[in-house]
Amino acid sequence: MLLKKIRQYIPMVALFVVAIGFGQKVLDLNDFGIKITKDATPIVAEALKKVKEEGISKLVFPKGTYHFYPTFAPERYCEITNNDNGLKRTSFPLIDFHNFEIDANGSDFIFHGKMIPFIIEESTNIKITNLSIDWEIPFSLEGLVVANNKKDQTFDIKVKSPYIVQFGHLYLSLERPDSPYERKYGKRFATWEHYNIEVGQNIFWDPKTMAPLYNTRQYNMPEKGIYAVELEKGLIRISTEMKQLPPKGSVMVSKGEYLQNRTSPAFRVFKSKDLEFKNVNVHHAGAMGLIAERSENITLDSFNVVLKEGSGRMVTTTADATHFCNVKGLVTIKNCTFENMLDDATNIHGTYVRVNKIIDDYTLAVETYHPHQNGYLFGEEGDMVQVIDQENLQSRTEPLILKKVERVNEKISYITFNESIKNKVSTYDGVENISWHASAIIENNVVRNNRARSFLISTPRKVVVRNNHLSSQMANFRLTGDLGLWNESGPNTDLLIENNTIENSVYGGNGPQAIFLIDPQYADKKDIEGVYSKNIVIRNNTIKTFDSSIMIAMSVDGLVFENNTIIQTNTYKPIFPNEDNIQIINCNNVTIKGNEFEGLKRKKEIITVDDKSTNVSISRKDDYKPKTKKNE
Repeated sequence: MLLKKIRQYIPMVALFVVAIGFGQKVLDLNDFGIKITKDATPIVAEALKKVKEEGISKLVFPKGTYHFYPTFAPERYCEITNNDNGLKRTSFPLIDFHNFEIDANGSDFIFHGKMIPFIIEESTNIKITNLSIDWEIPFSLEGLVVANNKKDQTFDIKVKSPYIVQFGHLYLSLERPDSPYERKYGKRFATWEHYNIEVGQNIFWDPKTMAPLYNTRQYNMPEKGIYAVELEKGLIRISTEMKQLPPKGSVMVSKGEYLQNRTSPAFRVFKSKDLEFKNVNVHHAGAMGLIAERSENITLDSFNVVLKEGSGRMVTTTADATHFCNVKGLVTIKNCTFENMLDDATNIHGTYVRVNKIIDDYTLAVETYHPHQNGYLFGEEGDMVQVIDQENLQSRTEPLILKKVERVNEKISYITFNESIKNKVSTYDGVENISWHASAIIENNVVRNNRARSFLISTPRKVVVRNNHLSSQMANFRLTGDLGLWNESGPNTDLLIENNTIENSVYGGNGPQAIFLIDPQYADKKDIEGVYSKNIVIRNNTIKTFDSSIMIAMSVDGLVFENNTIIQTNTYKPIFPNEDNIQIINCNNVTIKGNEFEGLKRKKEIITVDDKSTNVSISRKDDYKPKTKKNE
């Protein structure tokens, strides 16, 4: 019945398809009844079919607020790196679309339940503009701490979000208590699945700063052993062991159990090319704002992950704002604001697969390691790869060509090379796809009030990060690679960080941390061989900090730290006041010069250089020179 009514509008489309320029066709949804529908999903699904059938190049929404439910949504099984795999329902299945644009004219898209709003796969030249994405029921539970009892190790929270307390466990309910079809037809004939997520991965927020609490680690909650009881509707008492109970007035934020809380990114991009996202707001998502993999040339221009004004929420995305894995070409991130995420602003990297078994002189069985990488498309025939030593992260082979890739299951694949690897590979070594790494320009962005870091950058292509304003709970820049947990690959070989303003970061209390944290994850950091990254320049930045640690740099050949202004602030009490300002570990060809330090609380700066580092030049004459009346 519903589909029949939708299709009644479809023949009218011919009246509203306008030829523009050289045969460009625009489909306007204004006359599809989309402004009066309770659920826009089936209308959009039908319109997209017509777009593909008739070669329409632009879909236009009249400005409005549209709700999207999973009940009639198309579905597709998605294996999404760094997220939860599964059968995903979507309102915008852009599969095999080319030269196509969606313009929502500033509309608000409100989603319900476990959905991925946009799935973009095997598509080229796609542009998404002028829309905001939000969820009616968020994927995180937020509760205001109204009481705490140190003796009993309990605290009470006031909760607005739908929830269930069952058998002493607290669950976030993602099911709205009513259905749009119940109101219209007077009975329930179609509704969506019942979704509950057990509370887990908790963090406490400060509503005064709209950021995680200062020295957040004091309030870490265990993943298990949390008991909940409902005292009255909306008032819940939590019993657990904590180093310190959360203060009254703080907000407990929970995003659910690990491996179950990354179900619904706002945008999923896979095997696509030449994409632009402009004037897009993601107010909330049950995972990342955008996750792109095995794709090429992506531009984010005013792609904002921001709280919706008046929402009263603390959290936007429950994971990264943006994330790029095995992407090549150019990634451009400009004029964006990323705030209040439960993870990083962006992460650009590849992913190692690990050697499970040596089959013969040409073939390996490799596996994904982290469960969030099951099903990850590591490579295809013709890709160039290299084998990485599990201990020191150094290349064990010259570049090799993948001659054949045979998937066994979501964890194991057989890969065959074009030449022999005899005596060059050991079990548990990594294999890196060096064909799929991105260059990047990251400029004129704001990052603030998020848990974790600003930018994680692990790519051997040229990257420029400039004119950004950054304030994050952990390091602003983390440059790393590992074969231990996430298996994220890609040493930096040409990175420029300049003209950024960094303000009061690294306030989470987890150590070791630094504003610039360059730390490849070696199996044994006491016995390092070789260097990991090359040619990193950090210059002309303004760094306002309350703590001591500015930079930890490990295993870099060619590091420049120059003409930066470091200003000591009194925003917070230092958490690690005795940490060295700069640590140089196993680095070659290092230059530190022309930096100034204002308001230094010590008598002088502390720069330490280990005995493995060579050719280190430190200009003490003007480096970190405290400003006084005498020398101003």
